[in-house]
Amino acid sequence: MLDLQRKQRGNALVESALTLPLLIGGALLIADLYNINLARAYMEQSAYTVASTLAAQSRLDKDGLQALTEQSAAPGVLGDYQMVISRVMLDRSMPWKPLYRGNTEGLCPQLFSGDRYTGELPEPLPENNADDEEQAPSSTSIMVVQLCRNSDNLALSGALLASKDIQTISFVRMSYRDIELDEALTLEAGLQDEDDS
Repeated sequence: MLDLQRKQRGNALVESALTLPLLIGGALLIADLYNINLARAYMEQSAYTVASTLAAQSRLDKDGLQALTEQSAAPGVLGDYQMVISRVMLDRSMPWKPLYRGNTEGLCPQLFSGDRYTGELPEPLPENNADDEEQAPSSTSIMVVQLCRNSDNLALSGALLASKDIQTISFVRMSYRDIELDEALTLEAGLQDEDDS
């Protein structure tokens, strides 16, 4: 009888030693996935806030844009991030060069080639049909905000999840046909040549 109790105690100890790492690993994996999903939700909210605020503006200055990005995409919450702000016409042309914000570079994949937007938009490319009066005017544009960050500092256990960049993109149709940029943003957007002529 005494020998049987010792064997059962030994079995329980071995089972505990085998299952404890699995439980700890599972808990770390769940915590990592929770942190990444929370960060993604904050990124989506930040990108949409910036896009919707910019889409409603008729005038934009560098200080206002800086304040908006600092409030909407706080580095203390997001960590190292990159934000790319683009104005895209429905025909995929871009009247300005993208505006870059954030405290790091090279995280976001480039969604443009020259002055053409190559990423996806929520609206289809308009057809060139002269008989269609319902067609959106060519001056309609969309504010596109692309926000990217790395997930390295989100994971509690670096061994469970591989390092990966997280990206979110928000699209908002602009309220005004034209948006007036101040001198600093005009230079950054590459519009100084058009204004000088």
